[in-house]
Amino acid sequence: MNIEYLHYFLDVAKTKSITRAAKLNFISPQGMSRAMNELEKELGCELLIRYPNKLALSPVGEELVPKAAEIIDGYAEMLEFAAAKSRVLHAGGGRSVQLECQNIAMLAFLTQEAKDYIFESRDLRFRESQNSQIRRDLLAISASEADEVCPAIIGLTCFFNQERSRFGGIDDLEAKGFQYRPYLKTYDKVMVCARSPLAEKDVLSDEDVISKPLVSTNTHLYSLLSKRYGRDAIELSSADFSLRRRMVECDAAVSFLPAIASLTMLGETGFVLRDMERSYEVEIGFVGMQSDLESACFQGLMRILDGFYRDHVDSGLYVLCD
Repeated sequence: MNIEYLHYFLDVAKTKSITRAAKLNFISPQGMSRAMNELEKELGCELLIRYPNKLALSPVGEELVPKAAEIIDGYAEMLEFAAAKSRVLHAGGGRSVQLECQNIAMLAFLTQEAKDYIFESRDLRFRESQNSQIRRDLLAISASEADEVCPAIIGLTCFFNQERSRFGGIDDLEAKGFQYRPYLKTYDKVMVCARSPLAEKDVLSDEDVISKPLVSTNTHLYSLLSKRYGRDAIELSSADFSLRRRMVECDAAVSFLPAIASLTMLGETGFVLRDMERSYEVEIGFVGMQSDLESACFQGLMRILDGFYRDHVDSGLYVLCD
């Protein structure tokens, strides 16, 4: 089960509104509605009663609210327990860091050497998260509450068109003692089947792009694409990159990836990346406590990334932030 859907359900229950819950989680109302539909299908029961002008919990939904809260609390306790055990097993290695990566940032930004470093490190762990989950996890800790057995959290975030406010406010996090460090700015390209006629073009117009159904992530990108191409143009919104990739490689749809993916996702693929006539900006950065951002294990990761991105800065695919 997608634990994020339980967070969504509790917010819908609290606000009695798909739209307000969507705003709390920085996704589109359509994405929130789909998540609730998927959760209902998985549980096999109706959670919400949808009236023309209002929303209410079903009797089963009312009963499941405390159970969902218990599951979320239990999941958080499990992570804390595992972190404590890990810290004891690796005593003497310094405070561990949990790197929480936004899906697109992880796929397109981290090089293979960087991923190998993360998975081989005793003190640096990885978890895939949405921007909204990263923010919740960061706000759940503070410098005064953190101790030697709890892992530090650093978020690897991805913003489209500088929409940092949809992350809940960088100022809000900075007020809690966190720092946001933008790393680079790039732009999105269209991901098309290597055998498609679209692959023969260097630059795609909006008409070219919507000649195929669109598949998007379920992040703020869905809202951005909806405004630009219309909701009817989007066939699917999913965090599952392997699914989006399969749809593209069989020429059933097109999707989108940051331009830097052409540097980091090398090898045999059934897709190619093509420029858009009117692209939009993607900003990738890190957020965490200053002491954690300067920790030895995280600085080891940064040396790998710095070496790679400074070597390729002349590619024209990105600019490094100061």
